[in-house]
Amino acid sequence: MESTRTKRYIKSRSDLLTGYALILPTLIIFVILTVYPFFHAFFISLTRWDGFTDPIFIGLDNFRRLLGDGNVWSALRNNFVFMIFTCLLKVGLGFMIAVFLRDKFRGVSFFRTIFFLPVIMSFVAVGLIWRFIFNPNFGLINGILFQLGVSLPRDPILWLGNPTLAMLSIILVDVWRWTGFHVVLFMAGLQTIPNELYEAAVVDGCTEWKKFRYITLPLMKGMTMTNFVFCLTGALSVFDLVMTMTGGGPYGSTRVIALYVYEIAFGASSLMGYATSINIMLFFFILIITLTLITLMNRNKD
Repeated sequence: MESTRTKRYIKSRSDLLTGYALILPTLIIFVILTVYPFFHAFFISLTRWDGFTDPIFIGLDNFRRLLGDGNVWSALRNNFVFMIFTCLLKVGLGFMIAVFLRDKFRGVSFFRTIFFLPVIMSFVAVGLIWRFIFNPNFGLINGILFQLGVSLPRDPILWLGNPTLAMLSIILVDVWRWTGFHVVLFMAGLQTIPNELYEAAVVDGCTEWKKFRYITLPLMKGMTMTNFVFCLTGALSVFDLVMTMTGGGPYGSTRVIALYVYEIAFGASSLMGYATSINIMLFFFILIITLTLITLMNRNKD
């Protein structure tokens, strides 16, 4: 009896050591590429550093400074405006398109490919292409408007030169760019809904709207929250599209927080420590929003 217990203990301990040995390489890579850079960045945020000379420890001065920096809060406001409109449009359109493409009909594979095609394009390429399309003098959109008589060549619409239209243009391009990604996620979620539920609803005489309202919507709550997590975190860290289309202009109306960090870190002032402190603040903003959404997601599951 004692011998059997000893063998079980040795086997259990051997399995435990094997498990640790298997995860050790991944754990080491995670510490080197994620944990260490985060703590190093936090240390840099407590210093005055230009990226070349030795950092000088200044405590929480950078965080006190950002609280009174109007540019930080202006950029965050732009991020939140961008986040609200892009998330509602991308998630809403993605869900509706996924429901439409769920049914089998001729050409459905073609439409799935068309909707997903912008996702595989680089942000820089997308930004440059749309910057050309929005050009006030020879861009495609104004060219069409000239032909329709909506606007005149001597008074073109400044899509990227008007503070309101510039943000609207970036929002529309981001929606065009990422809607296909959300379509794919929603289609994956729709495929997990058993067909038996829809068949039972047909037997009970339910209309298409009732099947959508009482079967599809409730069972897609978790996937909807997942889409919102991806969308919100992406919107708060957007950089490439704004950089290539407007550079934060006009008059800072499209400057987002990531672009402002880039400007103060790699501009003439080279305030690496201050820029890092803003990134740390942004990290906690995204963390809080993500944890809140995950909590709501788990609550809905319960």
